[in-house]
Amino acid sequence: MLGERVMGSKPTNSATARQRFEAVALPHLDVVYSAALRLARNPDDAKDLLQDTILRAYRFFHQFEPDSNCRAWLLKILYNNFRNHLRRCSLHPVMALTDDSPESTEAAFVLEGQSCNPEETVGQRWIGRHLETAINALPLEFREPLLLVDVQELSYPEVAEVLQIPLGTVKSRVSRARSLLRAILRGAVYPAGKTGT
Repeated sequence: MLGERVMGSKPTNSATARQRFEAVALPHLDVVYSAALRLARNPDDAKDLLQDTILRAYRFFHQFEPDSNCRAWLLKILYNNFRNHLRRCSLHPVMALTDDSPESTEAAFVLEGQSCNPEETVGQRWIGRHLETAINALPLEFREPLLLVDVQELSYPEVAEVLQIPLGTVKSRVSRARSLLRAILRGAVYPAGKTGT
């Protein structure tokens, strides 16, 4: 049986390749979309970035090592696409990722099995808002590795591969990002001149 040739790939049986891609790569769509949303800070741009990433991953799926981490491989493609887009457009993401509608927050608590107690809801909103603001305030060089390690749960070597930087640099940037995050959050909880009493 003759295989179809996808641009930039080896000839393969297209049905088998597609099934393998769907089984291995597509389970990671939510993770990749979440990372795209963090990078683009806009749902429409994140969807475009996700689409470009999945198309590129499919096109070069023959280069994927079967025993390696597919999520890390997809995130590497995502970050490369994002960097290329920034270089092409010379634009920087400017929109914040917030959905402050009370309905969505309350629905999230109900879906997660958490209480809709007003005090807890206000506390969760406050923490979430300040944490998101603090993460977004980090310089991109620190924010990227922090999100990949602490949110996407990649190992340090996987992050080094995704971001194409040395392992020691990843460790240093994650440590620095955590320190900056602590300082930012400490400032939000204990503003200068306030003692808490």
